[in-house]
Amino acid sequence: MPLSNTRLLLIEDNPGDVRLIQEMILSEVYHGIVLETAATLKAGLDHLAAQVFDVILLDLSLPDSHGLETLRAVSAAASGAPIVVLTGNEDEALGLQTVQLGAQDYLPKSDVDSKALLRSLRYAVERHRNEVIIRQSEQEYRSLIDDVFDTSMVAVLILDRAFRVVWCNEATEIYFGIARENLLGKDSRLLIEDELKCIFADPDDYSARLLRAYEGGEFTDRFECHVLPAEGRAERWLEHWSQPIREGKFAGGRIEQYMDITERKGLEIAEAEQRRFTDALRDISALLTSTLDLKEVLGRILNNLGRIVPHDSASVMLLEADHFWIAQHRTDARRGTQELVAEKQMQLEAHTYLQGIFAAQVPVILPDLQRDPQMQAAAGRANVRGYVGAPIKLQQQIIGFMNVFSEQVGFFTPTHAERLMAFAELAAVAIQNARLYQRSQELAAVQERQRLARDLHDSVSQTLFTCRTMAESALRRWEKDAASARALLEEVYRLTVTASAEMRILLLELRPTSLTQVSLKQLFEQYLQPIQARRDFQLHLAVDDLPNLPTDVQIALYRIAQEALNNIDKHARAKQVAIQVTNHAEHIRLHISDDGEGFDAQAVGGMSLGLGIMRERAESIGAVIQIESRVGEGTHITLVWRKP
Repeated sequence: MPLSNTRLLLIEDNPGDVRLIQEMILSEVYHGIVLETAATLKAGLDHLAAQVFDVILLDLSLPDSHGLETLRAVSAAASGAPIVVLTGNEDEALGLQTVQLGAQDYLPKSDVDSKALLRSLRYAVERHRNEVIIRQSEQEYRSLIDDVFDTSMVAVLILDRAFRVVWCNEATEIYFGIARENLLGKDSRLLIEDELKCIFADPDDYSARLLRAYEGGEFTDRFECHVLPAEGRAERWLEHWSQPIREGKFAGGRIEQYMDITERKGLEIAEAEQRRFTDALRDISALLTSTLDLKEVLGRILNNLGRIVPHDSASVMLLEADHFWIAQHRTDARRGTQELVAEKQMQLEAHTYLQGIFAAQVPVILPDLQRDPQMQAAAGRANVRGYVGAPIKLQQQIIGFMNVFSEQVGFFTPTHAERLMAFAELAAVAIQNARLYQRSQELAAVQERQRLARDLHDSVSQTLFTCRTMAESALRRWEKDAASARALLEEVYRLTVTASAEMRILLLELRPTSLTQVSLKQLFEQYLQPIQARRDFQLHLAVDDLPNLPTDVQIALYRIAQEALNNIDKHARAKQVAIQVTNHAEHIRLHISDDGEGFDAQAVGGMSLGLGIMRERAESIGAVIQIESRVGEGTHITLVWRKP
C-alpha cells in the first residue's frame, strides 16, 4: 500500500541522519508523504500536541531524553499512532523491549536503506490500522457483553466442553445469590448437586433435567424454576433453557439461560387463585343451599372455610338481641389449637374486636391476639395468635360473626379478609334460609297439631259423645225394652271400634317417624279403615307390593293421599273413590279418582290451598303430579315418582 497522504513525524537530533532519511522517503515515488521533524523530545511532544500524525520515526538517543524513557514519553503523547524506532544502537535485547513497549519495529541505522525504511513504515501504518479495527471490534464485542449480556436481566452461563463455568453475567449472581467468583471455573455438574439445586423449590426435578441434557448433549425444553428466598437472594420464578455449543472456542460446551418470569408467574398464580376461589364459592354455595338444617349448614360452613381462608381454628357466632353465642366451632386436633371462647353466651361490649366489626360492618385483622390486653389470657390458653373476623351480614343487618384463627403471628392478609367477607355474605343467605325453614317447620308443627286437634274434635270426640248418649239411652231402656237397648249397645260398640281406629291414626301422625315403620300399603289400610266407616263414599284400595321407599317419598305419598281424601270428603260429594298404587320397573304410580262434582281445574288450581300443598309435596320428592277435573265429571289425580 503506498504511503501517499501520510503524515510522518521524525524525531532525530543528528542533522546528517535527518537529511539522509528525508532523501530516502521524499523521493518522487513517495512525494505524497508530509514530513515534520523535531530535534528534541520536547519539540517532538509539542508537535504531537499540536497535530495528529499517521506514523512516528523515533531515535531513542536525544539531547533531552535517552533510551526506553524516550519511547514511553512519545507513546504516551502519540494518541495511538504507530512508532518505528530508528537508532544507532544494535542491541537486540533493547529492540525486543521496544517492541514489547508498543513499537511497531526496531531499525538499526546501519542496516537501513530506502526500501527497508519505507517497507517498515508502510507495514507499521497497516498493522496499526488493523489493530485499530481489531480494537474497535473487541470494544464492540465487550460493549455487547457488558451492555447487553452482563446488564441483561437474563442470567447467562457459558460452559466449556468439560462443563466448567467459563463465563457468567451479573444477573446470575442476583438470581442465584452466589458471587461470580464462586461460579467461575467450577464444574457445573458439581455446582448443581452441591449448591444450585438447593435454591429451587423442586431440586430433584431441576438437577435431573439439566444432568440428563448434559449427558445426552441435548437441548432442554423450557421449564419453570421456583427460586426460594434466602439471605442475599429474593424469591422469584425463572424460566430455564440451555443448548450445546456446536462451533467456536467453546464448541462441545453449553450455554444456559434463566429468564426472570416472576411478574408473569405472579399474574398466573393470582389468576389461578382467583379462579379456585370463584370455583370454591360456587361449589360451596351449591353445598350450603342443598340443606335447610341449621346445624348442618353451620357444619358445612366450617368444613369448607379452609378452601377460602387457610386457618387452624374457626367459629361461627350468631347474634341475638344484646348477646351473641358460638353456634358452632371447629379446631384442628393435630395442631393443638382450641376455641378462643368457651362461654355459650357473651355480651358484645366485652369484646372490642367484635365491636369494631359490628360498628364498621367490615372485616378486622389482628396480627397477634396475645398482644391485646383484653384477649391476651384467652388467646394464650387457646394457643392462637393471628385473627381475622368478618360480619355475617344480610341486607345491611349483622346476624353474626365468622372468626378465623392462626397459630402464626401476622398470618392473615387483606386478601384473606376480603375472601372471608365474600364467604360470610354467602353463608348469611344459607343461615337465614335455614332459620326461616326452622321457623316454618315449627309453624307447620303447630298447624299440624291444630289439624289433629280439629280431627280429634270432629271425629273421635264427637263419636265418643254419641257413644255416651247412646249408652245412657240403652241403660234407661234396659229393663223395659232389652232388644232396643241391645241394638243401641251394638251401635256403641261399632262406634267405639271406629273411634279407636281413628285414635290410632292420630297417634301415629303425632310421631312422623312411625309413618315409615310400616309399609305404604299397611299405612293406607290403617288410615282408610276409620274413614270408610264414617264417610258417605265407597272407598276402593289397591296397592301393589312395593320396595322399601325413602322416608321422604313414603311420607309424601301418604300426605298427598290424605289431602286428596280430605278434599273429596269436603267438596266432591262423591259416591265412589279409588286409590291405586302400582309398582313399575322404573317408577311408582299413585292414582286417586272420584265420581264427584269435579271443578274447573284452570279456574281453581292457583287458588286452592289443598291442591297447592299436593304439588309442593310432589316437587319435594322430584315427582310429577297431574290433576285433571271437569265440572260434573269427577277428579283424577296422578303422581309418578321415578325410582333412583
